Amino acid sequence: MRRPDRTFDPYSESPVDGVIAAFCSVRVISGQFLSDKKIGTYVEVDMFGLPADTIRKEYRTKTIPANGLNPRYDESVFEFRKIVLPDLAILRIAVYEETGKLIGQRVLPLDGLQAGYRHISLRTEGNFPLSLPTVFCQIILKSYVPDGLSAFVDQLNKPLLIKRTEELLYATSSNSFDSCSTSTSSSARRSRIHDLNSASSASLETRATIITIPSTTSISTLLTNDTNSLVSTPSLKSKISTDTIIPITLDYLREHKSFCKLKTKQDKELILMKKKHAKEQNLLCEQQSKIMSKVKNDNEKIIRSPLMQTGNSKKELSNGGTSNEGKADPRLMDLINEQNVEWTSLVQRQLTELNGVRRSHTKEQCDLLLFLLDETQKMQMKEITDRHLREKKDLELSQVRQNIEDSKRLGSEKNIRNKSDLDRRIRELKSNNTKKFLEERKRQMMKHDREKENLVKSHEIQKTTLTNEIKKMLEYSINYQDESPMARFPSSSV
Repeated sequence: MRRPDRTFDPYSESPVDGVIAAFCSVRVISGQFLSDKKIGTYVEVDMFGLPADTIRKEYRTKTIPANGLNPRYDESVFEFRKIVLPDLAILRIAVYEETGKLIGQRVLPLDGLQAGYRHISLRTEGNFPLSLPTVFCQIILKSYVPDGLSAFVDQLNKPLLIKRTEELLYATSSNSFDSCSTSTSSSARRSRIHDLNSASSASLETRATIITIPSTTSISTLLTNDTNSLVSTPSLKSKISTDTIIPITLDYLREHKSFCKLKTKQDKELILMKKKHAKEQNLLCEQQSKIMSKVKNDNEKIIRSPLMQTGNSKKELSNGGTSNEGKADPRLMDLINEQNVEWTSLVQRQLTELNGVRRSHTKEQCDLLLFLLDETQKMQMKEITDRHLREKKDLELSQVRQNIEDSKRLGSEKNIRNKSDLDRRIRELKSNNTKKFLEERKRQMMKHDREKENLVKSHEIQKTTLTNEIKKMLEYSINYQDESPMARFPSSSV
């Protein structure tokens, strides 16, 4: 109790750290020289110790009337299934008259008892010894075994006996179909079976419960089943979640409904802008073509005048060419240069406008991707939190179901004497289940914390990676848009 690494709670029903709980069974067989009168007597057996070990006024034999000399209480067996701290436990055996008057008692520390058949001499209420009165009892002491593991412990304690019983039962079942066996061998086999059954019943008589092993069940099968029932209780099985966290990538975010909607809207805006630009270019091209046609017609009229006609000019005009003077016309050259400048300014203005729209679209996409990244991470964190809450709720429901099943199972057992014993058994099972579920919940909380930490780390890595990719995408878009006007040659309608 002075060690800092150990805990001790006197009101707890779970075993103390470093102490093995004990099992004690007292069978009151008879009494000797209890009284020289013909009176009825009965025996009470009490246990004192920790609050969880104290049992008073519950175990008493039936009253044997008119026999104070040698009454027999052969049917009374009292079991103290779980003694949490045997070093502090005290066993009290008291004999009373049928009127309730104390004849004698004996208070014995549990750690000083020895198993077997014992004559226990009685003492007075003041602990003075009585000369003749004794009580003949059978005492069984062993370690406490939880419910459901008694067969497993029996197999560990007496493996050879169970194996010999199985082999003999198998031999008898196989030889029962053999018609050539003689009567001598069959009688010898029956005698061996009888001897083995008597020996096994005598050896198992001192145990609290006698386990019947089926002939078709092997030791390895029973060991496997008991071990599985101990390790993997259905209520304690951790449920493997099928929910998987999808890694967040740039392609995953681009498949989002909001991003697809924004991309469709931006594509429509770009298509409308390109149509508008094409319409402006066609309109300018038509205007420049009309002006150029008018200038050409004026030049042709001037060339066809009588003052300018020569043999060479007529030949060139008949071939569809222009004169050297027409080519060098300064007004025509100024018009061509003016149209080139006008066309180039239009194309540059349209490219600048288109680049600005694309830049704004790219910025909107980057902002939306960052927003979707934050929302997706929040949603994943909420999903894993909800899944953890569901697992915790399922664990609590399984604990409640386990307690209800244990209560029903204990209520249907016939070896429980009274309601207090039933309540104590139910309380013990609930305490064990609570301890198991607390350990399972602790493991579950550690698992949940580990999953959350891993998710937060992965979110940080994903956010850093995606932020860098989005920045690169934005820089590439800006650089490409700035270089695009320089890579475009001036256009002319001529």
